[in-house]
Amino acid sequence: MSEQPMGSPDDATGGALGGLVSKPIKPTIPPEELGSISLSPSGSFEAGSYQTFKLVYTAGKFGIDDSGSMRICFRFASDQTRPQFDDPKWANYTTVAASNNAVLEYNYDPKGNVRPWDRCLYIKVVKGFLREGDTITVTFGDTSQGSPGMRLQTFLEDTFEFHTLVDPIATFNYQPMPEQPVINIVAGPPEDWIAVLPTLRRVNESFALKFKGEDKWGNPSDQSDATFELRASAPVNGLP
Repeated sequence: MSEQPMGSPDDATGGALGGLVSKPIKPTIPPEELGSISLSPSGSFEAGSYQTFKLVYTAGKFGIDDSGSMRICFRFASDQTRPQFDDPKWANYTTVAASNNAVLEYNYDPKGNVRPWDRCLYIKVVKGFLREGDTITVTFGDTSQGSPGMRLQTFLEDTFEFHTLVDPIATFNYQPMPEQPVINIVAGPPEDWIAVLPTLRRVNESFALKFKGEDKWGNPSDQSDATFELRASAPVNGLP
């Protein structure tokens, strides 16, 4: 299951260390021959919003054998909702299809891969195979039958990754794609304003009062051009 499996101590170099220094095994397939992957749309998306993403894996030089598989993984530290495949009108409805109509088996396992990429959508070819150039398309949050989409995590992340690994020749040696699809999760408009100021100051000592806008999830938001007017119940020097 390791993305970079380690060799046994017998394969190690550095004889003076008694063969205790192991080195990674060479990848089964050169990364440039694993195929390619795309994600649409891309860019920035509001935290906690419902979205639809289409991830397309295009098979590389070796295609995908019968019983070969792939994994699309997400970090365990996330409150993103999990894909479901049964109710097309409910949130997070996800569809998976091969361009050549190969039969695919798929499931979601929150502990289906090594940390930190625990959360795993597992896709296996169970009848047929993929040739070079054939595709597997995964639609996260498919809205075509009434689903509102896939709900994103509620906190910010500038590199939220759809971490994809493939096992084209069915050896259970999963290799990460050389380029991974990434989106940016950003704050929504502020719904609350927080005053930020010192708790202790001496008489006549100056201080700064600042305001922080937070979106519905408590994330600091930069999505505002609000103007504030300050009023004090007693004289305050320097009040704007």
